[in-house]
Amino acid sequence: MKRTLILHIGAHRTATSALQEYLHANSAQLLTKGYFYPFRVRRHLKLMNNLFSGKRAPAEVAQTLTERADKRTQRIHTVILSDEDICMRHDLGVLAAFREWFDVKLVFTLRRQDSWLESWFFQNIKWQWNKKLSHCTFDEFMALREDFHWIHYDRYLRHLEELFGQENIILNVHERDQMKGGPIETFCDSIGLTDRSGFSAPGHINESYSPAMSEFMRCLPLDEAAPGYRGMLTAACARIDQALNGGGRKQSERLMPPAQRAAVMTEYADGNRAVAQRYFGREELFFDPLPAADIPLARMELPADSYTLMRDLVTPLMQAVIAHQAAEKEQ
Repeated sequence: MKRTLILHIGAHRTATSALQEYLHANSAQLLTKGYFYPFRVRRHLKLMNNLFSGKRAPAEVAQTLTERADKRTQRIHTVILSDEDICMRHDLGVLAAFREWFDVKLVFTLRRQDSWLESWFFQNIKWQWNKKLSHCTFDEFMALREDFHWIHYDRYLRHLEELFGQENIILNVHERDQMKGGPIETFCDSIGLTDRSGFSAPGHINESYSPAMSEFMRCLPLDEAAPGYRGMLTAACARIDQALNGGGRKQSERLMPPAQRAAVMTEYADGNRAVAQRYFGREELFFDPLPAADIPLARMELPADSYTLMRDLVTPLMQAVIAHQAAEKEQ
């Protein structure tokens, strides 16, 4: 009998980083349940990049996974690979090749498109790996939303169904009432990992920044820095934001006015309904209502007073840079 290969393909902004941290931290406990999270990494980004670029062949990777699973003292029935960037790929044909050696299951988590777009906007500013999106205003970002082909869920799922079969696609919906216990617990339940006794509790990582800090970072050329240096700057901005806003009331992350939000969701309505009917036997994919019209929008703006800007944002960032350089000099 073939082993099962779980491919967790995203989408982003659905607690993917927290899930990967959970699976990595509990890799030993997973083995006791017959699950194998291989290669001692939190995320299988490098492996997927090598597969899609042709640097590694599916047959070679399948052999490696099989050999490593066979060496475990526990009987391994399921291998798990996770990389949310998979869903950004237009063609997952290379992963379908694994069906020769494994019973392949895809796990894809759906977040309502308006909420996902707002979160993805902030995420691109925070990490700045894509120059095209790192410094956009929200209006500029929204003008590019057709680039995010994977959130046309019905269209994207039909591609996956052609390659893997609908019966091999596991869908989770990223809404509180549709995630029993939370997103990590829902993922585990969906792949049959219901006994998690002895596992460490899931954490919450990859926190969002305040709109003001996001606007400050949007204006910074962080994408021009080397990855290590950029990581230091990003971490410094996180500390500054926490110091400024950590004890205050949670700020709005809503960016779309009500009319725009309704129009956006109308664009996806037919596809969402088709997915709901095909996978869940119902008419609505998402249950949460759209935000009320009177909910305030996020204020993506810097302090108007130049002295406040220098005191609260520029000076502490420069202090972090100076401290980093001093530490490097000591080393």
